[in-house]
Amino acid sequence: MRHISLLLLFLHLSLFSIAQNGTITGTVVAMEGGTLQPQPFANVAIKGTSATVSTDVEGSFSLPAPAGTHLVVASLVGLSNVEQEVIVLAGKTVRVELQFEEGGQTMQALEVVRERKVDSEAAVMMAVRQSEQVANGVGREQIAKGQDRTAADVVKRIPGITLVNDRFIMIRGLADRYNMVLLNGVAAPSMEPDKRSFSFDLLPSGGLDRIMVYKTGSPELPGEFAGGVVNITTAGVPERNEVKVSLGAGIQDGTTFRTFEQGQQSTTDLLGLDDGSRSLPSSFPAHLNSVTDPAQLTALGREMPNTWTASSSVATPDQRFGLMLAYRLGRKNGKNTYGNTTLVNWSNTYASKAVKNYNYNSYDPEAQRSDTIYRYNDLEYGHNVRLGVMHNWTAFIGTRTKIEFRNLFNQLGENQTTLRTGQNLEEGNDVRNFSFRYRERTLYSGQLIGRHQLANDRTAIEWTLGLGIANGKEPDFRRVRSARAIGDTESSFQVVIAPSASTLDAGRFFSTVKEGTATGKVDATHRLTKEQATFSASVRTGILAEQKEREFAARWMSFKKANSGQFNNSLTQLPLDQVFSEGNINSTTGFQLVEGTNPSDNYTAANSLLVGYLGTTLSYAERISISGGVRLENNRQQLTSATYGGVPVVVDRKLTSVLPSINASYKLGERSLVRMAWSATVNRPEFRELAPFAFYDFSFNNVLYGNPALRTATIQNMDARMEFYPGTSEVMSVGVFRKAFIDPIEMFFVPGAGSGGTRNFTYKNAESAESLGAEVEVRRSLKGIFKSGYLSRWGVLLNASVIHSTVTLGKEAVGQQNERPMMGQSPYVLNAGLYYAHTESKLQYNIVYNTFGKRLYAVGSFGTPDIYEMPIGMLDATLSKALGEHFEIKLGIHNLLEARTLLKQDSNEDGRIGGSDELIMSYRQGAYFSGGVSYSF
Repeated sequence: MRHISLLLLFLHLSLFSIAQNGTITGTVVAMEGGTLQPQPFANVAIKGTSATVSTDVEGSFSLPAPAGTHLVVASLVGLSNVEQEVIVLAGKTVRVELQFEEGGQTMQALEVVRERKVDSEAAVMMAVRQSEQVANGVGREQIAKGQDRTAADVVKRIPGITLVNDRFIMIRGLADRYNMVLLNGVAAPSMEPDKRSFSFDLLPSGGLDRIMVYKTGSPELPGEFAGGVVNITTAGVPERNEVKVSLGAGIQDGTTFRTFEQGQQSTTDLLGLDDGSRSLPSSFPAHLNSVTDPAQLTALGREMPNTWTASSSVATPDQRFGLMLAYRLGRKNGKNTYGNTTLVNWSNTYASKAVKNYNYNSYDPEAQRSDTIYRYNDLEYGHNVRLGVMHNWTAFIGTRTKIEFRNLFNQLGENQTTLRTGQNLEEGNDVRNFSFRYRERTLYSGQLIGRHQLANDRTAIEWTLGLGIANGKEPDFRRVRSARAIGDTESSFQVVIAPSASTLDAGRFFSTVKEGTATGKVDATHRLTKEQATFSASVRTGILAEQKEREFAARWMSFKKANSGQFNNSLTQLPLDQVFSEGNINSTTGFQLVEGTNPSDNYTAANSLLVGYLGTTLSYAERISISGGVRLENNRQQLTSATYGGVPVVVDRKLTSVLPSINASYKLGERSLVRMAWSATVNRPEFRELAPFAFYDFSFNNVLYGNPALRTATIQNMDARMEFYPGTSEVMSVGVFRKAFIDPIEMFFVPGAGSGGTRNFTYKNAESAESLGAEVEVRRSLKGIFKSGYLSRWGVLLNASVIHSTVTLGKEAVGQQNERPMMGQSPYVLNAGLYYAHTESKLQYNIVYNTFGKRLYAVGSFGTPDIYEMPIGMLDATLSKALGEHFEIKLGIHNLLEARTLLKQDSNEDGRIGGSDELIMSYRQGAYFSGGVSYSF
């Protein structure tokens, strides 16, 4: 509560700066057909200032203004500007009516370059309203109201969306595999070897124009989704020339200014990449099994760095730097206009948390509890560095052509250290375990886009060439365990040495993943009827070709006793930084490096996609609209790998999918409409899911295998929604949906495998699944209730989803319940916010809350219950204030409630989480305080 009190005090003090202001309200009208008619979307400004607003659908506006005499100007394309002098008194509201003269400005046909503003709240709301699909969106104007640092923070404010691991989206309760992400219209590259999902944390919020989420299918949208298609548009041509420099800092409660443990570091970590010191030495052979000389094995073992301990330091406040360069060139007549936006962002952040980690044997119904396998206390430290560069060019050539060249580069380095203490009761040991992991991710995404309006003004053509590169490197992931008998406080902890190669005991893991995607597409739209015809029709068609290729390679090795008969057992009791010192690696009394890499640890894969579609839109009297068509997707998946024993695994699957869709809407009035939609879509296996590769997760003690026999899932999607638009940036909607799946890909428990609490999982096709849900959204300004004054400047945002899903696993469910919720599905999602904006004083602040219902985190089997992630509530508050023409400050508090993350298992398997159910994992991330200042000129 102290955090909330401090913030509210600051907000109330800030009100002093607006006490001397008044408000200008009124309507903008024009003579049409002999009567005065309101003019929606007209621009109203105070001459000589930056204060400006747009009228709503009823022609109304409200414009804050300082006390004094002002000249108010109304403008609308095709009409002559109208001006009126207004006297504003402090704390008062003055009402005016601005009337355009009859007739208009003479305009040369087809001589205006059609540069639309797409990032304002009104523009985004208009795009949602005019969309043929069920859609939601957020633009730069709304993003700027908060302290959201990345696209991940922004997208979770959209109805029906939650985040997994703070970077992967879940739409309508459906996991990331069921959602498609487009970056400037082409498939976004994935940087995760285990997931297709795009990592939203890689995109800085300042580089976004808008994010649109389409929840129903159409011929021009990708056919591989069930939750939604997210199209991220990065910043385009700037409105004005500008240079902006920003500096920010953050304090993480429980981390900043406290002891921070880190594993091995390199000289280039502050650039988000490793300098090569963590990589395998260049002298290493392709596999250690090819080395038979004991002396050579000893030499190779000694080349491995002795990096088995952490170094201590004090966590400094987080640092952030941003630079924006924006300019535009061109003649005054609007032809041959050019613009460039360049953003450079760098951040250096620290986070730590104390985690309780438990595992259990079978539940005892009589005792109403489970015997504990282990109970660990983990200290997890994460140091992340992100470097991002966005470089976008836009050119308007003549009046009918627009060319864009958009580039995005991201480099991310994550240094993660886990120090584990506690007890393994099943083995009878106190433990001290360590994990040191560094991951490097590199992403490039580029698009060359052309848009052309042909001379007949009825035909538009758009083409795109795209290139995506996503590389990942995990050099020297190290894990080591040490133990001693429970209650034995006299003996030293002894390092556990496995008899053969291990990823867990003195294990070292190296992996690389390289993925490239090339895309080419052409889309064309042709209007068949006159623009103002009562009945209108248009057709659209397009083709797309996409080629994706991936190479994945992993190696893992560990130290074992070189000679069991002569081994010096006292070595395992030395301090950890001495156990694997150079002298202790020898062929007699010491350790020998041994490799366990097998043929399943490597794979190459490719996916070829060819698409053609044809669609049409029919509308009558601008009230009824029906759009539909068919999309044809020919897909070929190829993967080459091998089993653990070396048996070749070759996947070569060709599948042609015919995907029809239809969307219909009916306007109930000028501000309301209803929609209905149906579409057929698919969900294909991912490369990682097909590959036989197995990976051990240290934190959760799980092993995950791929399955080359997976089939493509098919989905039937149905939607209905009613929408009401009170104003240009306001909406109230309610909708329902149903998803029916055949052969959905789910994670299955592998019974009878693993030991010491380790659980093994693989991917399989379930028999069927169903998801039913309802959504509601309210985005409303309070000026509809309070015409003027302080309360009229507030806005309300509320969106909520209620979802029920069921998976029928079928005959593959060995040792599992046949029906359960879908993986990662939340039964409800809620976002709520209050926004305050005072245009004249350039003051904004808001409070935002979001939460979700318990969701299935990991599937189990009989005797090994399902694990659920329990609901948490996140409360954020932010403030921004411009100081003069050039400076702006931003302050924010994230996670004011200091929410605790809880994973619990359904121990008694009654489908609910109650008093008899047991804790698997628990941790609390403290509140995060951020502040920043920017200077623009």
